[in-house]
Amino acid sequence: MSEDVKTRLVEALKRLDTVMVTTTAQNGTMHGRPMAIADIEQDGTLWFVTGKDSGKTDEIRSDSRAVVTGQEKGLYVSVSGRIELVDDRARIRELWRDSWKVWFPNGKDDPNIVLIRVRPEIGEYWDQQGSKGIQYLFQTAKALLDGKRAEVDDDRQHAKVRL
Repeated sequence: MSEDVKTRLVEALKRLDTVMVTTTAQNGTMHGRPMAIADIEQDGTLWFVTGKDSGKTDEIRSDSRAVVTGQEKGLYVSVSGRIELVDDRARIRELWRDSWKVWFPNGKDDPNIVLIRVRPEIGEYWDQQGSKGIQYLFQTAKALLDGKRAEVDDDRQHAKVRL
């Protein structure tokens, strides 16, 4: 897989502010919730913040698998990988946003804050924005007229990426 495709996946993730983070609940069901992205590293590692006392911390401790999905106006992203809690006070201060005071009234030194890190193993994106979207519509209309299945073979529109 080319570095360009990996870069496109990370760039797609960086266009999203909030994503759905899905973990396995204690009863074995899948549990998704919207979470604001705190940071995204060049390799696609995602960072979030939560309270140590939240239910998701128990889920993360008992099962380290996670799926992160997001969408924005014709852009769709899915990443699966390993999720873990990281109690790094320096990193918390580095990532701190004043808007988080709603959940952490004591600010960046609130002892209840813990970081969540998702290390992606595989990701996939579908980009139907701008000219790529017009190209996609053309391909699907042609397939409909021809009575055939649409094939998207441009990795700028869709790619599955091993990370």
